[in-house]
Amino acid sequence: MSGRIAYVNGEFLPESEARISILDRGFLYGDGVYDASRTFNGIPWRMRDHIDRLYLSCRYARLEPAMNADKMEELTYGLLSRNECAYGEGEEFRIQHWVTRGGGISSSPVHTRGAHTVVIFTLPMDYSRFAKGYVDGVSAVVTGVRRIPAECIEPRAKVGNKMNHIQAEFQAAEADAWAIMLDTRGFVAEGPSYNCFLLRDGELLTPQEHNCLTGVNLQYVFELARELNIPVKRGDLTRYDLLTADEAFFTGNSICILPVSSVDGAQMVNGAPGPVTRRLMDLWARQVKCDWAEKAVNSLC
Repeated sequence: MSGRIAYVNGEFLPESEARISILDRGFLYGDGVYDASRTFNGIPWRMRDHIDRLYLSCRYARLEPAMNADKMEELTYGLLSRNECAYGEGEEFRIQHWVTRGGGISSSPVHTRGAHTVVIFTLPMDYSRFAKGYVDGVSAVVTGVRRIPAECIEPRAKVGNKMNHIQAEFQAAEADAWAIMLDTRGFVAEGPSYNCFLLRDGELLTPQEHNCLTGVNLQYVFELARELNIPVKRGDLTRYDLLTADEAFFTGNSICILPVSSVDGAQMVNGAPGPVTRRLMDLWARQVKCDWAEKAVNSLC
């Protein structure tokens, strides 16, 4: 296998040679947006949905990629074809799109001149941090770090400054657990890189849209639930709802559906993965013709 290729500002080049300026505002201030998709059996899955969300984030952040979404998609497929030798047959990888405001000597975004930075690259799937969770679930804790409110930064935009999420992850890591963040009103928001679901009395519950990123995978869980005739409701959920849930799981780009075994030490009544969570996982695997959970677990052998 050969080394990975990246796209940086109009050029395809080896990842080891990829460079951006030290004056780039994405590097200096986190002044940028991004999105990430993944493959199943080495084939991109819902990548255009992620690109479309990237462009919504660009509009919110007042960034101009200097190309439309169709061109971004075309360049991405061009990059994937150049990376065919970088991955084994059927090997899974992540696809990353980043747009920053670019560089300049001014500290003001309003006075930044020149083209914005556009980077596309791929990364191998890192199963090590979550694969065991498919077997027994993962422990979660509600962190003291609250999600930044929409009055400050809109959570539906996928922005590059992740310090809020990172602090929550460090706090959860002290308990060897996964983080669940509340908003400033005390309602469940999201995890640092995933959406939260819980099940109670046969109904799937997830936070209101204004509290969290509108995940592509979250929307897909809605589709799976409809097919399985599982009712879904968005609402203002509290720590009480988490502690009294029958089942819980996270959903995100890499993890797909990751069962949760406990929240703040309170065990899920139906175990992990619970029967409803398992039905959703199995249907997802059948629809994409890839047992992603088994592939992750087998990677640990």
